[in-house]
Amino acid sequence: MNAYMKIAVAAAAVLIVAVLGYNLLPGGSTGVGGQGPSPTASPTAAPTTPTAAPTTAPSAVPSPSAVFPAWYTPNPGDGGAGILTAGSHATGSFQPAFTYTVPAGWVNHSDASYFGLFPDTPANQAEFARSGETADGIFMGSIDSPYFVCQGLENNRGTAAEMAAAAAANEILVVSNVADVTVGGLTGKRFDVRINPDWDGNCPGDPPGSGYLDGRTRGFLLDVPGRGVLVIFAGSLHAADHEAFLAEAMPIIESFEFDMSQ
Repeated sequence: MNAYMKIAVAAAAVLIVAVLGYNLLPGGSTGVGGQGPSPTASPTAAPTTPTAAPTTAPSAVPSPSAVFPAWYTPNPGDGGAGILTAGSHATGSFQPAFTYTVPAGWVNHSDASYFGLFPDTPANQAEFARSGETADGIFMGSIDSPYFVCQGLENNRGTAAEMAAAAAANEILVVSNVADVTVGGLTGKRFDVRINPDWDGNCPGDPPGSGYLDGRTRGFLLDVPGRGVLVIFAGSLHAADHEAFLAEAMPIIESFEFDMSQ
């Protein structure tokens, strides 16, 4: 199971399954896994044919008629707003609530117990047709013990700094560019993570042959007072596409503004 997918899957179940692969995102799995957080909001009904969200004022609630790209099939109950117009938007169900800004061509596929975005690109369309996953995307969720590759071989708990330190010390991961970060008023750690190419790939509980060595993820672990750690992943299934994807994803992540009054 790929990294992102692990996060996404865990997110739905307990909230995450693995960073580098990427099930978490739209239909896939690129990212992180982990013993999931308890969802803070009930998933909204799955949208049918989405209408674009407004560009000027942030949209407070995802449209019940959310429109998705023709090539993408949303998961029931994910509550995403669908294709987004360029401009400012607001989450509808995800907690902590936040506003964010996207350029044209982005899709909100989930806004419930976890939050997810992906760009409507030929690469994502091709990957979805091939594997049912998207190649690149952003995932966010509250996670008690996130794992990036293998739940059975990782024990990432505590504060954002403690989780980042545990990941960096784990020999099955390659963690780089660790830095202090502030996103939308929340502080924590940012780092890049991938699977160690020297690892034998033997993960208890994973089926043999899971291929996600090429995956790349930029992770953010943010301390949320009274709520644990919020995880944000910008992940790619294919290393060759990751830098270009980050160039688009980082301004979106940097636009996040969290509302901690709720």
